[in-house]
This record gives sequence, C-alpha cells and structure tokens, in this order.
Amino acid sequence: MPRVVVTWSHLRVGLFVVMTLVIFGVFIFYVTGAGAIFAPQYRLKAYLSDVSGLTVGAPVRLAGVEVGTVEVVRLSDFRHDPKRHAEVVVRIFRSYQEEIRTDSEAFLTTEGLLGEGVLEVTRGISGEILGDGGVIRGGERPSIKEVVYNAGVIT
Repeated sequence: MPRVVVTWSHLRVGLFVVMTLVIFGVFIFYVTGAGAIFAPQYRLKAYLSDVSGLTVGAPVRLAGVEVGTVEVVRLSDFRHDPKRHAEVVVRIFRSYQEEIRTDSEAFLTTEGLLGEGVLEVTRGISGEILGDGGVIRGGERPSIKEVVYNAGVIT
C-alpha cells in the first residue's frame, strides 16, 4: 500500500477551501434571510375564513415591514364558524411584540404576478400586548379574484 504524504502546502490549500465554503455558506444563509432564525421569536395564531395561496414560509408583514413567517396553515376546529375555518400559526420576531396587540387584525393579501399569499397584520394601538400563543383577530379584505369579478358585474 503506497504511503500518502501530506505536505504543509496541501494542508493550507485544503484549509483555504474549507474556510471559503464555510464563509460562502454563512453569506448565503444571511442573504436569504435564514439568519434571522436565531433571533428571538414567539408564536401567534390567527383564524381566517379562507387562506387560498398562503403557504408555510410565507412572510408576515406589519404595516408593510416583514416581522415573521407563517409556520402552520391548517383547518381549524371551529367547523361551525365560517369566519374561522382556517388556522394560521405564525412566528413573529420578539422585537415587534409591543406592536401586535388585541386590537390588531390579520388578513390575507396577495402579491406578485402569481398571487403569492402574505399575511398582513395591522399595528395595534390601544389593546393589550399579545403574548406567546395569543390570537390575532382575523379580518376580511377582498381578494383580487373578488375585485375582478365585481368589476365585471358593475359594467
């Protein structure tokens, strides 16, 4: 069996390649926004009548600022309440906790040409701060489908 000799120059090249890959991986991690995973977060729920187009990982926005992500989208246990058919669990950065209160409202909007779902939350003013596991009141906004349909009905 031949003897493998590792010289100092081989070791330096190997270390340089490994360090370059690590730095590149960290760069990609933070550029894609995944670096915020390590920021302190808490969970909130919202109940909506329809969550068409909303997927796990979709952004949660507060006054247009991205403050978290959608963690779970599922049917709720409120079978007989048409305004609460779907349950959405979101992770919110703790730095925005004082802005989401009991008078805040969550509603679904779409963006982009393909209509990707985004959960929008209104900024609370006078209500109590929602803690971990709190429920954001669900609201209704017309979808683009409803707007286009109603525009055809008017003419």
